[in-house]
Amino acid sequence: AAGGDDLPVLEAIERIRAMQEGGGRQVPKASKQPGGGSNVIEVRHYVHQVLSDELDEKVKNMLGELVRFQERAKERDPLKFQKQKRFCVGMREAKRNVLRGKAKCIIGAPNLEECSAEGGIDDTIEGLIEECREHEVPVIFALSRNRLRKAMGKSMRLSIVCVLSAEGVHQEFKQVLKLTDELRRQWVFRQMMHVTSDDAEEARKRAEERALRDAERREAKAKLEAERKEEEVRLRAEAKAAKEAEKARKAAQREAEIERRRAAKLQREQAAKRDAAENAASEAAAREAEAARAEELRRQREAEELEAAERRREAARRLAEEERERDKITAALQAQAAREAVAAAVGTKKTAGDDESDAESDSSGSSVPLGFNAGLF
Repeated sequence: AAGGDDLPVLEAIERIRAMQEGGGRQVPKASKQPGGGSNVIEVRHYVHQVLSDELDEKVKNMLGELVRFQERAKERDPLKFQKQKRFCVGMREAKRNVLRGKAKCIIGAPNLEECSAEGGIDDTIEGLIEECREHEVPVIFALSRNRLRKAMGKSMRLSIVCVLSAEGVHQEFKQVLKLTDELRRQWVFRQMMHVTSDDAEEARKRAEERALRDAERREAKAKLEAERKEEEVRLRAEAKAAKEAEKARKAAQREAEIERRRAAKLQREQAAKRDAAENAASEAAAREAEAARAEELRRQREAEELEAAERRREAARRLAEEERERDKITAALQAQAAREAVAAAVGTKKTAGDDESDAESDSSGSSVPLGFNAGLF
């Protein structure tokens, strides 16, 4: 964020950058490596600060802590990891988070490749720096592409790191911002020491031209924004009209469906009434038929009972006749037996008389045993 004392510094940066764009100068800077050796890297024209080993060390330590915190959050809850990211890498992700207001600062390598073609890396990084200035996001140039890779523990070289949260490294973050502001002031003072009056005039003219271009660009952007808003209003109106039409259509469909259901319900009720009447008639007919069958069964049972009674009477009559016949036969047999007994008694007496006479006559040489009664045989 730029305060009241930073306004002259920002104006000086604008003029010096205009001079660099006009002359196409690139300033080589020496950057100390951790091993104590030195390596010359090519610092691009949009790096408006002095490079420092102290800043590199602070940035490296801060990024190491952010990487550790982010990996720990990922291990604890992988599902909520995306909402708790501490940083992101890449120009596209960085610009997206700057526009969304989520970026705390941008850390860039000062030795990006040169690509001055339209839409190349130079245009992209300059556009990102402009967006950061508009949204008051600090831009820090430190380390190098290779050293950024090592600090983040990545396998590929990195150009841009966007810090999304300084939680856990607030103190280091404040120190980095303070040191970066001081290094930016030093860069401005160094550049101003080499600026002549002609260079200053040329820088002023270029700054004015750039301000004019920026004003035209902002005007065009505002126009596009107004057109976009008008288009959004139109689209919202169309969407609202379409929604109302759809609502009316659905209401008509609901009314038609309600009417159809009402008619279907009426038909079902009428059909139910007809079915109830038919069922009542069929039940009445069934009851009448059942009553007729019951009456027929009753008559059949009465006829069967009469027939059974008749058969019982006939059987009793036959039994009585048979009993009378048996009684007659028994009486006849008894009478015959009586007659035979009388006859036998008469014959016995006669035989006894004859036997006495015979016994007397045959007593001398008879073979009949003594006491034998022929009448018994």
